[in-house]
Amino acid sequence: MKVSVVVPTYRTAPEGLQRLMGSLDRQTMRAADFEVIFVDDGSPDDTLERLRGVAETHVNVRVESIENSGWPSRPRNIGIDLAQGEYVAFMDHDDELYPDALRGAYEFAVANRSDVVSGKESRTTEPAWALGTYDEDRANARGRTEVHPLLPMNPHKLYRREFLNEHGIRFPEGRRVLWEDIFFNLQVARHARVVSSLASVPYYHWVTTEGSGSTTFVKSNDDYWEWLRKVCDATADELRGDENVLQRDQLELHQYNTRVVGVFDLKYTQRSERNRRFIFEHSRSLQEDFGYARLDERLASSRRIRAELLRTGRQDLLEQVCAIDAAVPGWGRAETAIWRDGKLHVDVSVDWSDSTGRRPALRRVGTRVRKDLPKDIADAISADAADVTDEIEQIGLTPFVHSRRSRVAWAIPFERQIDVSDREDGTVGIGARARLTIDPVSAAWGGALDGGTHWDLRLHTRFGSGTTDRAISSAVPASFSISGGLLHLVYPNDGGSATVIPEGQREAVRRLTPISAELAHDDLVITLSGQHDGSGTVDTVVGSWTQASTSAKEVPARLEVSDGVARLRLPMTRGTSSELRVGDRVPGGPLSWILRTEGGHVTLERSSRASAAAPSPVPDPAPRPTKTLRRTAGKVLRRLGLR
Repeated sequence: MKVSVVVPTYRTAPEGLQRLMGSLDRQTMRAADFEVIFVDDGSPDDTLERLRGVAETHVNVRVESIENSGWPSRPRNIGIDLAQGEYVAFMDHDDELYPDALRGAYEFAVANRSDVVSGKESRTTEPAWALGTYDEDRANARGRTEVHPLLPMNPHKLYRREFLNEHGIRFPEGRRVLWEDIFFNLQVARHARVVSSLASVPYYHWVTTEGSGSTTFVKSNDDYWEWLRKVCDATADELRGDENVLQRDQLELHQYNTRVVGVFDLKYTQRSERNRRFIFEHSRSLQEDFGYARLDERLASSRRIRAELLRTGRQDLLEQVCAIDAAVPGWGRAETAIWRDGKLHVDVSVDWSDSTGRRPALRRVGTRVRKDLPKDIADAISADAADVTDEIEQIGLTPFVHSRRSRVAWAIPFERQIDVSDREDGTVGIGARARLTIDPVSAAWGGALDGGTHWDLRLHTRFGSGTTDRAISSAVPASFSISGGLLHLVYPNDGGSATVIPEGQREAVRRLTPISAELAHDDLVITLSGQHDGSGTVDTVVGSWTQASTSAKEVPARLEVSDGVARLRLPMTRGTSSELRVGDRVPGGPLSWILRTEGGHVTLERSSRASAAAPSPVPDPAPRPTKTLRRTAGKVLRRLGLR
């Protein structure tokens, strides 16, 4: 047995179980080479009955039921004890594995004698999730300096079973154990000698559905801080000793930056006075008891300012900082999108501004750039805390393509330039430019992007402690390339952002406006808008209405390109008329076009059918829509699959 997949369950939704089992059924690893162990934690509904039904139809599925323990830890531990596989993989009961996950991770583990393999993970609601962690295949990422190799520290990894048993590594049990996965992985970090990172094969999809957000981590509750203190204790204890200095410092810095100081954001100012004081006191206590002030110099400016005010007890000033020094997001806009030799080249301008149009408040002081802060705050912190000169030079840009279907993200190659402008009043403006290159046949780690599905162009930005992930907005007209017999399309989607569809000939018909038509023998030839790339012909379909019909029927057609001009070719009898759905998703276009042949001529007319909904206008980087409007628009776009 190569792999044992352990799944704790409790009141598992039917659709979640179906999704999980569907992903296991699609594995490229033979079913005989892996087992699935469901351990149900005393579900009060029909979960156990449904699991037993699954086991009846799958010889590699085993189901165990235990008395309710109140937390996933005990079911996982029982799963480890029952496992027979060389490696153990943990899944949550409504997530999914990518098709090649078990084969790819297992073979990588065996080749490198790995104690643990951290495979490429995606998260439904966070397109850039862990993108920086999975930057390359690493046979042994232990000792990696820029990020701890076990981050993100969830259990969605592949662990060598004998390694877990040899060191007695188990999840802490109890009815409520916050961050049980961190406690588990701290034990792994202490004992593992080979921690491999697999980036080339998509491994795990952490599925987030509407209403599935956890209410467990409430910062105004005592137990949140009690368990965070235990995490801090365990980090220092498990990773004690000189041999663990690097990873101990990495994980202590991670906790301090994200959970101790990171709690002081704009939301903090919206809490009640009692809760603000409660959080301030707990954070300060952790900072003092664990000596985290020694890490202040390694924090980005925004977090360091907060850390220094926390250390000196200046809650009043810290609250001001949370309001005036809120993270400002980075936004990318496609200025050009041009196909050349089958590759898409996109020039992107990047701006930093929030929904109110506010930009980073920076000021030149001699040769340095510092945050422009009120005098009472500036006087209460060190000069170095407000210095962002190095942060500007280290601004991070990661453009990537993100699949709407699978949620997989792939970083794409680019060149960048950071723009710093000095204004007459001494303030400083920042921006950036990037040139992206997307090759649809090799963008997925040397492999082709899935054809016929939407790949949205997105940009992950990092400036200091502020990170954002946004779709790259675009108003650049649609265009395509035909190369190697394949048509690849780029267009501004209905949400005003850039999208690529490899093998997108069906959508290309709808995203390009007909500008002229003629008869060539027995074919109707429609010239389409835009400048295109390559040469050749691909098959497609066109929606066609017959007289008095209410819905379009798909008819075969061909798309061809030569000398930069695109043409749509389909059969048409002389002396007839056709109503075709071409260019119906172009802003301001009709739902269809009527083409009539008279003699040897063709006339092209807009139909009277109701126009398709016009795409939303592409907003300028500043000002942005209000938060309420953004949320409403976001819900609509998500329902339409546009976001």
